[in-house]
Amino acid sequence: MAEYTNQEIMEIITSNAEKIYSNVLKEERIANEIEQAITQLEYNIVELKTIQIEPDLNYLNSFYKERTEENINRLNSPLKVPKLSLYIWLSSFTMLIISFGVLLFVYSKASETKALTQKEYKEQLLKNNVIISKENAELLKDMDLWFKSDPQSTQKFIHWRHNQK
Repeated sequence: MAEYTNQEIMEIITSNAEKIYSNVLKEERIANEIEQAITQLEYNIVELKTIQIEPDLNYLNSFYKERTEENINRLNSPLKVPKLSLYIWLSSFTMLIISFGVLLFVYSKASETKALTQKEYKEQLLKNNVIISKENAELLKDMDLWFKSDPQSTQKFIHWRHNQK
């Protein structure tokens, strides 16, 4: 720890004392402001307690009067009220007709799409020789009958096919 001279210690103590004194002055000033604010608030509270407030009910009364007249007029004139049930039935029937039309349209498009997809799939299978056409099926059936009737030609065909590979 560094050693200080008496002069330096006295300067440090003096500067700290000045800071403390200025803080005390600030606290006193703030305390005075708070007291003044409290006094003002107490005065305002007393003043508000003495004031008598009477509500203005004119707007509220006129509002209820208008609403009451509107309700009476609405109840007394049933002919002016639209036939809500008729409109609901008509709109329901219209929605039913539209829904039925949309359902038929979608069903017809779905069947067309299904038939088209099946046709394309069959054409693809024929192209890849996964299935055979009716003409080729009859040809293969005739060849099978011919091979069964003439075993010697069957042996020639097998030998020819072996040489082709």
